[in-house]
Amino acid sequence: MLLNSETDYAIRIVSCLAKKKEQTSASVISKETGVPCFVAYYRRYLPYFRKVEELIPRIGKIINVHIRLAQPPREFDGSTGSNMPWRVQANIAGGGYFYDLAPHQLDLLQHYFGYIIEAKGYTANRGGLYEAEDSISATFRFDSGLVGSGSWCFVAHESAQEDRIEIIGDKGMICFSVFTYEPIALHDAEGRHEFVVPNPEHVQQPLIENIVHHLQKKDICTCNGLSATPTNWVMDRILGKI
Repeated sequence: MLLNSETDYAIRIVSCLAKKKEQTSASVISKETGVPCFVAYYRRYLPYFRKVEELIPRIGKIINVHIRLAQPPREFDGSTGSNMPWRVQANIAGGGYFYDLAPHQLDLLQHYFGYIIEAKGYTANRGGLYEAEDSISATFRFDSGLVGSGSWCFVAHESAQEDRIEIIGDKGMICFSVFTYEPIALHDAEGRHEFVVPNPEHVQQPLIENIVHHLQKKDICTCNGLSATPTNWVMDRILGKI
C-alpha cells in the first residue's frame, strides 16, 4: 500500500497529467467519486516477479538498475493505411511500441523501489518504418536516490534481440526478463543461481482475483489508477512531452 508521502506524490502527478491528458481524468474521477479504477499491471501479482522481489534483499544495498529491450521489426510495421499496427500510430497509441511495452517494465521497478521523480530521454526514428520513435535511451532517478537507465530499440537486428532488467546491489546482481520469462539469475558471493518460476495459465488471473477480493472488501488491490499514473508521467518525461 502507498505510504502517505507516496500517495501525496501520486496525487500531484495525477493532477499534473490531468491538465495535459484527457484520458488521465479516469483517475481523477475515481478519486472524486470513490468508484475504484484498476489498471492491468498484472505482472505485479505474477509468481515470477514476486520471486524477483523476494530475492532483492539478497543482493544488499541497491546501487543501480538498467532496462534493455531490443526487438526486430514486426511483420506489418512498414505498412500504411489500415494495415499499419495501431501500436505505432501516435494518434491512437500515444507513440510507438515504447508506450505499449515500457510501462510494464517501469511499473515493476517503481513497485520494487518507489517512485521515479526525475527522468530524461533521447528519442530517434532509425528504421523509418513509421513516424513514431523506434529507439529510446533514458536515465531516471528514484525518490530514494537510486539511479537507473534504459534503452529500447524496436528495429533491432534479430541477433541483438534482448529482454533484460539488471538490478545491481553491493552484494550481487539480479537479472530477469519482463516479456519472455527467462530464468531469473541471481549472482552473489556464492556464484550464479537460476530460478525457474512458472506462471499461471492465465497470467492476469492473480490480479483479477485480487480485484474481486477488493470489491468484496476481503483484500486491498494496490494496482489502481493512483499507483499506476506516475508511470505515464515517467514515459512522457522520457519522450519529452512534458
